[in-house]
Amino acid sequence: MGTGLVAVGTSHAAQRVRGGRPRQEAEDTLPPTITANDIRQFILCPCGLYLDHHGPAEERAAAHAFLEHLMELGRDHERAVVATLPHVTVPDGPLQERARATLRLLREGVERVHHPVLMHDDLVGVPDFLEWTDEPSEFGDFSYRPVDVKISTTPKAEHEAQLAFYAILLGGVQGLVPEGGDLILVDMSRAGVELDGPVETVRQMVDEVRRVKAGGRELPTLSTGCGMCPWHDHCLRTLYAIHDISLIDGLSTAKKPGLVESGYTDLSAIAGASPDALCTVKGIGDKTARRMVAQAAVLLEQRPRVIAVPELPETEIELYVDMECQQQTQVIYLIGVLECRKGEPEEFHAFVAERPEDEGKMWSRFLAYVRGLPRDPVIYHYHNFEATHLRKLAERHGIDPNAEARLFGNLVDLHRVLKESVVLPVHSYGLKAVAKWLGFKWSETDADAALSMLWFDMWLSTGERRYLELSIEYNEDDCRATKVVKEWLTFAVGR
Repeated sequence: MGTGLVAVGTSHAAQRVRGGRPRQEAEDTLPPTITANDIRQFILCPCGLYLDHHGPAEERAAAHAFLEHLMELGRDHERAVVATLPHVTVPDGPLQERARATLRLLREGVERVHHPVLMHDDLVGVPDFLEWTDEPSEFGDFSYRPVDVKISTTPKAEHEAQLAFYAILLGGVQGLVPEGGDLILVDMSRAGVELDGPVETVRQMVDEVRRVKAGGRELPTLSTGCGMCPWHDHCLRTLYAIHDISLIDGLSTAKKPGLVESGYTDLSAIAGASPDALCTVKGIGDKTARRMVAQAAVLLEQRPRVIAVPELPETEIELYVDMECQQQTQVIYLIGVLECRKGEPEEFHAFVAERPEDEGKMWSRFLAYVRGLPRDPVIYHYHNFEATHLRKLAERHGIDPNAEARLFGNLVDLHRVLKESVVLPVHSYGLKAVAKWLGFKWSETDADAALSMLWFDMWLSTGERRYLELSIEYNEDDCRATKVVKEWLTFAVGR
């Protein structure tokens, strides 16, 4: 399972969480097999599955530190669950021996088996648990259903597919495909999952997974889930080389197949299309079509295009706000404010909840600061996260009418202003992509929101303040990057 937390290297942003032995689902000595992890990866990204088996190993990046941290949290959560449930654990050993041991335990009718090994044809799976039910099967007047442990707050499609995969394997072992399974979530609650529909979907998916693992190539499609993938840079180079239409910001993976089927196979096809023609594709409206045409042309030309002069308020005090959130709890642990007053030096304020239970105190300090300003500021943020979570903080911990008016009456979303004003030669309008295009550099070159969450978790687990300081430094950089975007809009676009 693994011990320890971090291997500290020369770069803080390159820290990696040490994991233990991953769950074993296949061995090199076995013929090619399909596992639940293959199904999960195919759902998340078929190209990722292809590259994991056939991609150039030298172009695969190291696993993102935050993903490894989540794996460690998942192992900790599973250990906590195991400690609460009576069970029999299948002994370690070669996979085929473990499969035979599992079958013996199931035939004996034990109540619950931990880390059983299921094998049928070329399918191999290791669910967290199999639990006894009174539904008859080839074992007798009982059978088993799969249970998996997740650090999620709600079931996800890939979780349900993994349960369905285990159900298919159980069908081969006990002669009965269970109709349902359970997910034990991060709060220890159980979520029942009906498996009839997912089982049929996964049965069809297995053939596609076999094809990909055998060498059937899958080209990448850029999506919001690509950021922490080890193949991200490799895929991005491929996408730019082929002028793939998924480089158009906001083009969802669901819309791409319809566009390709209609002949819009690359950026040139989109750039040369009429918006009316694009609107004949399902899911494409007039506003989206016009933006797509402009975005494709700008990506090909690699020159920005102004579409409207931005209107930004004039004020004596400007605040640039950025917030950090803990993944598991959704607690806001940091509100950063870069305060800019005309004729005075900039000042950065970090309002920190050093423990999740301190969120309310942090919120009170932040509101006291806002009330103490000599006049109403304009409060710039980037995208909707800050506005959404400021509202949630107010709902959780309260806010007085004066502070509410001053805070929520003066918010300006620079992401919205930017997209209404210009088209940029970027594949994402996230703060990192835009500010980097404008020349801004973060103090830690590999830093991102996920690493900031990791640093906060490391501060909680180790008490080493340098982790908290890294998160604060990253937050300040985000505030300064937001200011760079505003200044560019004001001086380069607004004039």
